[in-house]
Amino acid sequence: MKTGSSRPFRRPALIVVALFGALALVALAGCADSSPVAAPTSTLPEQVPSEAATAEVDIPEYETELDLTAEEEEAVDGALEAFEGYFRTVNEAYSGTFSAAKEFPNYASGDALESINGDVAVIKDGSFDFSGTVAPSMIKIDQVGSDDGAVEPNTVTVQFCFDLSKWSLAPHDESPTASASDLVTMQHRIRKNSDTWKVSEQTLRERKC
Repeated sequence: MKTGSSRPFRRPALIVVALFGALALVALAGCADSSPVAAPTSTLPEQVPSEAATAEVDIPEYETELDLTAEEEEAVDGALEAFEGYFRTVNEAYSGTFSAAKEFPNYASGDALESINGDVAVIKDGSFDFSGTVAPSMIKIDQVGSDDGAVEPNTVTVQFCFDLSKWSLAPHDESPTASASDLVTMQHRIRKNSDTWKVSEQTLRERKC
């Protein structure tokens, strides 16, 4: 079994890195062209690298039984950037920083985007309360593939574990239902479109990890 290192992944800062309602249901059930004018080289100032020119994103550790090629490893890095950004913005928005929801389209699309937008709406209007922190663990890369005639890998399937005892999304003034098991296995399908990776689908796999 291979283990991916938790390594920094650097991309130009000017590129917006395109990176839950199954999660709420599980918890409630218990479980931007301008070109510069040419100038003589001798008159140009020396180019000095700037920290502002790059942004560093931590790729979470993962396991996989797949024999990944270098191209597939790059796809996994891109997908996990989206994965990390997804949960970071989810926790911010769900915890009351509702402006963070503006970042959701950077990390999610399709059913996944609709789900987390719906969750924020009911938290914001006061009908549901959120507490704790959603923190995926035991991350495993299950599949890396290509669809829609893509030459390079453009889909990554990630399975991971949730401890439902660490967070809650429940109707206001109503206690969450006790769960027979606090650990559930979830799956995300993360897809690349127009050079950006986004979580497109999320599924409950089983009520154990």
